[in-house]
Amino acid sequence: MRTKKMFGRFAIGVILVVVAGTLNGAAEVGAEPAPDRTTLIFDGKSPDKLACDTTLRRMPDGSWVMIMLGGGDTEPMARNRVFLTRSADEGRSWSAMEPIDLGVKAKSPDTALVPTELMVIGGRCTMFVATHDGSFAEWREWMTHSDDSCRTWSALEPAPGRLRDRTFVRNRLVTRDGRILLPFQHYLRVDETRQLKDGRRFSPPTDSRNGVLMSGDGGKTWTEHGDIRLTDDDNYHGWAENNIVELSDGRIAMIIRADRLGGVLYYAESADGGRTWPALARKTDIPNPGSKATLYGLGGDTVALLHNPNPSHRSPLALWVSFDGMKTWPHRRVLVPESSDGPAGKLNYPDGFVSEDRQWLHFAFDDNRHRAVYVGARLPSAPNPGE
Repeated sequence: MRTKKMFGRFAIGVILVVVAGTLNGAAEVGAEPAPDRTTLIFDGKSPDKLACDTTLRRMPDGSWVMIMLGGGDTEPMARNRVFLTRSADEGRSWSAMEPIDLGVKAKSPDTALVPTELMVIGGRCTMFVATHDGSFAEWREWMTHSDDSCRTWSALEPAPGRLRDRTFVRNRLVTRDGRILLPFQHYLRVDETRQLKDGRRFSPPTDSRNGVLMSGDGGKTWTEHGDIRLTDDDNYHGWAENNIVELSDGRIAMIIRADRLGGVLYYAESADGGRTWPALARKTDIPNPGSKATLYGLGGDTVALLHNPNPSHRSPLALWVSFDGMKTWPHRRVLVPESSDGPAGKLNYPDGFVSEDRQWLHFAFDDNRHRAVYVGARLPSAPNPGE
């Protein structure tokens, strides 16, 4: 075991082998015999134990980068900021966590920084990051670019249009015709700041609207599409954390986290490549406790889903795969049965990328808000026609 010092606390780079099981007896279709790979990237200690919103991406230079929300023991806090770690050996070991300032913390140490997406297209990386006052009041969304695999960054520029305020931008999609789509969650207002029991302040974002940013020129210009709601209640507060995938006929499918709305994911669909969307999303039968889930296109109508298939708790963490455009999910496999802190712990924010050969899904997640963990999960082969 090798221990690395990190911003006054500790990180551990330990390679483990995990044998995944089935979920509630669900049948595995096309299961692979090789085990998954797991590495503990970061193990936080107070007063800076937070690990949240983990995002893993492959860089233009071949290295892997994980960014996350850290700083302080929880969120939201003014102490929150962006951290970055890099692997030169495909997730087996990781560099010390590096704080990414982006010119914000040095000028305003009480401004929180929240990473929401790391987009890699060609040789350019674009990070979307939110700033707020520690309570989500004065909340702005920004973008910054790197042309050297996330070693240096450009000056912050605001997200397009109304999305510069009260917005998170999520996982990018490049369509088969070359357009970039970025799902967003936007809030029309934030409610009055509340004092929480632990002394933190929170300004609940309210009346969420979901859609996509679209660019046909490689990200130089953007247009906004969609104004999707989960409910007619103007006072609804919930984190949407929407994700999208392109299906074989060009439809864009969107899943949306829905807090306190029945313990399932919600769904919206665009039949014209993301240009128009319904006014209201609809319920699915995919269980979800109100947590981020991520979609990965595997070609044609094969789609992978990372999520917590539990209507009331963020555990276990599972991989589901659909071979028919998200109509059914015959491949269901538990990747992480429970938190290392026990059954009460939570497994949060899985986010990563598919290997070029589509044999592996590489991602990071946070284990109960104080560990960042890498997983390389084997993907199933598509069933043969007629099976």
